[in-house]
Amino acid sequence: MGGEMSFVKKSSALADAISDAQPCGVSVEYDADFLQLEQEVLGRPEVEYGSSVTQAVEPNWQSVMSLSLSLMGKSRDLRVAVHLTRAQLNVYGFAGIADGLELIQGLLDRQWRDVHPQLDPDDNNDPLQRINILLSLCDPVGMLRELRDAPLVSVRSLGKFSIRDIEIASGEMLAVSGPEKPTSAIIEAAFNEADQGELIGTEKCLSNALACTIRIEQLLTEKVGVARSIDLSPLSTLLHRAAESVRRHLVVNPGEGQVMQVAAGAGMYSPLQLGIANRDDVKNTLDRLCSYYMTHEPSSPVPLLLARARELVDKKFMELVQDLASDGLAQLKLISGTNSES
Repeated sequence: MGGEMSFVKKSSALADAISDAQPCGVSVEYDADFLQLEQEVLGRPEVEYGSSVTQAVEPNWQSVMSLSLSLMGKSRDLRVAVHLTRAQLNVYGFAGIADGLELIQGLLDRQWRDVHPQLDPDDNNDPLQRINILLSLCDPVGMLRELRDAPLVSVRSLGKFSIRDIEIASGEMLAVSGPEKPTSAIIEAAFNEADQGELIGTEKCLSNALACTIRIEQLLTEKVGVARSIDLSPLSTLLHRAAESVRRHLVVNPGEGQVMQVAAGAGMYSPLQLGIANRDDVKNTLDRLCSYYMTHEPSSPVPLLLARARELVDKKFMELVQDLASDGLAQLKLISGTNSES
């Protein structure tokens, strides 16, 4: 969780057009840095020669992130964006994955026509390659494993605990050989001792990541149709569970609508207002509504509509008209006598 606190890079801005002539820049498919990136994300697998075993080595995520950011500077590429999202998760935790998923969402929303790998008109603009790239967000030995292992709560006196630890402690998952199996009591104690401000920040990052995942699936469905779209529920379910695990340990005073921050080792509380005072509060409220439906009514389409509404929160009036009814924008300009956005 310490990495989240130092996270400052907003890679989601990399969804903006590079230039008018080439909104998504050049193809980097045969670029030396891209070929190196594709190797870096593999790490080194475990190798067995007779009785000798060389342990697997995780990717150098700092190197993956550096290569990805460099490549995104000249090409808007979904493959690079997914690699960057994984790297940010492993380096910065939940703040990193939230930002990376927002980047992917932006590329689908604003750059679908030109994003790399580009659609081939000679192949009937088949989006299969893009679909498979996005499907890797649910790779059980890639993104999902790394998300399960990311520290959900960290306390100096007790250690760090992840969703995997929670699943092992509850008996949902078998513990592999190694450190002592965490118990639910120890994990609960860690949450109770954790700084409430940090927990609030973690919950917000997870909620943002969940909203982006829902929106990514919705956008892809809009672009390729229901029959060819993908199911990102393995990722959204895991994000939802992580968010709920944290949210359950936020100390709330329902009567006053406040989160009470517990001072470590003391019975003192300082209120953090949760009233809807700005747009961020609106988005957080929509995230919580999404979480409710995913928990209690998983088959409901309401989360898709809520995620859509969340996307509109920061838009100006003319942008809203353009987004919701592009034909209406032309009519509005004709009536008002304006030719540019205000």
